[in-house]
Amino acid sequence: MVVETPHELTTTARSTNANAAIIWMLLAVFGVGTVEYLVAGVLPDISTDLGVSTSTAGLLVTIYAVTVVIGGPLLTIATTRVPRTPLIAALMALFVIGNIGTALAPNFATMVIFRIITALPHATFFALCLVLATSLVAPEFQGRVIARVTLGLNLATVLGVPLGTLIGTQLGWRWSFAIIAVFQLLVTAALIASTRNAAPSHQTGNVSSELRVFTRGPVLWAIGLTALSQAALFVVFTYISPYLTEHAGISVSTVTVVLFVFGVGSVVGNQVGGYYADKDLDKTLYIALTALALALLALFVFGGTSWFAFAWMFVLGATGFSIIPPLASKLIGAASEAPHLAATVNIAGFQLANAAGAWIGSIALSGGNSVAVLPAIGAVLAAGAVLLLFVSRRTARSVT
Repeated sequence: MVVETPHELTTTARSTNANAAIIWMLLAVFGVGTVEYLVAGVLPDISTDLGVSTSTAGLLVTIYAVTVVIGGPLLTIATTRVPRTPLIAALMALFVIGNIGTALAPNFATMVIFRIITALPHATFFALCLVLATSLVAPEFQGRVIARVTLGLNLATVLGVPLGTLIGTQLGWRWSFAIIAVFQLLVTAALIASTRNAAPSHQTGNVSSELRVFTRGPVLWAIGLTALSQAALFVVFTYISPYLTEHAGISVSTVTVVLFVFGVGSVVGNQVGGYYADKDLDKTLYIALTALALALLALFVFGGTSWFAFAWMFVLGATGFSIIPPLASKLIGAASEAPHLAATVNIAGFQLANAAGAWIGSIALSGGNSVAVLPAIGAVLAAGAVLLLFVSRRTARSVT
């Protein structure tokens, strides 16, 4: 795995606190990502404790995603002119209050309210971290710094959710959310301290300039690439457990290990994608998207063999997440004059694309197909992303 040294970032940083700030952003994103997915790990405990069915409790995941998709862009528009440090504090105050409320919720309806409060700052805060992090380093380090911040999401999947689930099993699910609230409070204090002088006092631009970026072709192309590539991955990943057990013949007890292998691959892919995005952005995207399409195609052909499916989860995780840093870098570059809303919409788009992938997979399975066909569908979507990138590049050349 290729990662820049701390010295390289330090020498190019606009603030002596840049490295510390980026680490605190990583940890803050780790906390946010853990809370998003933690519900799935403690779902049976929540349903039992609150007296609802598992399917009803599962709506907490859907409600969170819908809030991110709708509430994130609206909150970003509403806070366009809010000074950066108070905005960080306010967003994380909402997050902490939401988690404390979740931990204390006496019934399901109350928990729904506090999950909405928790989800509301998700996209705005993540976008803020990406834009702020890229402003702290020289342009040639932008991809790597994005990879470092988004590493928080990878670690949330690999470490945060399993650890939170373990705490929930040992101490009760409410303690998991309470501990994250305390963790996030401490991380936010450190993040504010490290960015107080480095962060711009206000976001640049205004509401109209933020909205105007969506009239730009490169911004729309980048969001389209996000939608296709994420749908390609999640049409398979949503149904990964039945795919592994029913098609690949892997035992239920081994699925957790396989998912860990996928998570490790996602960490490696994220960092490698960020490194090479700084070398050649479009070439990295071409290679990453093509690699994802080929990885899904190979899984479709050979996924019925248990040892191959087990090992290939590392490749699938690496190719799937190698796309994220160059895509984010491309979007921020295309919307350089007003990147905050564009980044927020893109993050919300990840949620929507994940849901779309799950929906496409559901349609395929409802039509009588087996889970074995899902990687082929994902490969077609990923190939569509490669084609979209090609068309976008040809269009850009014809305009210039």
